Amino acid sequence: MDNLKKNLSDKKKEREDLQTMLNSLYREYGETQFEYGSQRKEALPHIDEQDFETWKSLREDRQKDANTILSIKTAQSRQSELKAFYSEVDKVLHDQQRAYQKARDNFILLFFQTYQHTSLPSIEQIVQAIKPVQESIEKTQQEKQAVEQQKNDAHFFKKLTLSPQLLSLKGRLNSLQKKMNEQIIAAGDELLTDDIIMEARGSAFPEQLEPAYIELKAIVSKQDEMEDRKETLDTEQKKLEETLAECGVTDSPQKRINMLTDMIKDTDKKIEEAERQQGMQYSNVFYTDAGQRNGEALTDVPELFKPYLESIAEYRVKLEKNAIDIEYTENEIARSSEMHKIETLQNAISGYKDSIAQYEKLIETAQRDIARAEEIKQGLEERNNELKPQGSAD
Repeated sequence: MDNLKKNLSDKKKEREDLQTMLNSLYREYGETQFEYGSQRKEALPHIDEQDFETWKSLREDRQKDANTILSIKTAQSRQSELKAFYSEVDKVLHDQQRAYQKARDNFILLFFQTYQHTSLPSIEQIVQAIKPVQESIEKTQQEKQAVEQQKNDAHFFKKLTLSPQLLSLKGRLNSLQKKMNEQIIAAGDELLTDDIIMEARGSAFPEQLEPAYIELKAIVSKQDEMEDRKETLDTEQKKLEETLAECGVTDSPQKRINMLTDMIKDTDKKIEEAERQQGMQYSNVFYTDAGQRNGEALTDVPELFKPYLESIAEYRVKLEKNAIDIEYTENEIARSSEMHKIETLQNAISGYKDSIAQYEKLIETAQRDIARAEEIKQGLEERNNELKPQGSAD
């Protein structure tokens, strides 16, 4: 019995494997038929036009969804690259801005020093702007010179008292000079236009001013280059956002990818089922479920299809034999079960018969005991009848 059950389990597992292989053959065969049909304009026998169009539509939908996923991933990858480029450009612009401010301040101060005694309108305006602080500088310088003179003429202890005063004046001078430079830079930044600078330059600036100007122009050129690059990045980023929008991305690109992936899985199932059905239906034209030829001629079947038909027929034969083996084994198991039931019932009947014989013996004994008891009872009654008249009992 156990061997039969194991054999049945093995046969059912074999059936699952055979059916899986047959379904795979159906699907592959159906795909081959549809692919074969898509390469030809004329209709092919035993291939339903509507089924064929449905299959083509499903394939196109799948390809469209796959291309959309690819577009989203490509856009995501490029956006990551752009983010890195943005970071690089911003860093360069930040560094260039600091370099520009330093070079600009240096150029304005040198420009003012070079042309401060000329009649350039812009220079005159700068001079007027710094006049108050310049006067303070001159006054402080005079005070400093006076204190220095006093210190030179004073005795040792007097010099000690003048030194702090001199240090204070030097600090005030430095502060005023810094303030004046800041005012020159602020005024120059506003007043020194490109036209004024180019007109003053002519063919070249004198001495140190020309190198300062060239350095400043180089920095400005680099800044312009970085700004142009950033604008290019902005344009590309906008196009990528438009691409993602066209791909149906509304919030998270990954969410859209997951949705499309699920759609592709569902489409794949429909494609595989359509191919499996086509492979099975085409095979049914020429072979029975048991794998036997049904009389339909194979003359019009393309050579590409014949190996599939032969393999499918072989698997149908194997499945038919497997089904017979399973039914036979199931019958054997059922027969063994019935035999066991018969044996059990026969044993029960035998037991019942033994019990009946025992009960019959008990009945005979009981009947004899009853007869004997009746005799004793009758004898006692007769004796009492004899004794009753002789006694006083009522």
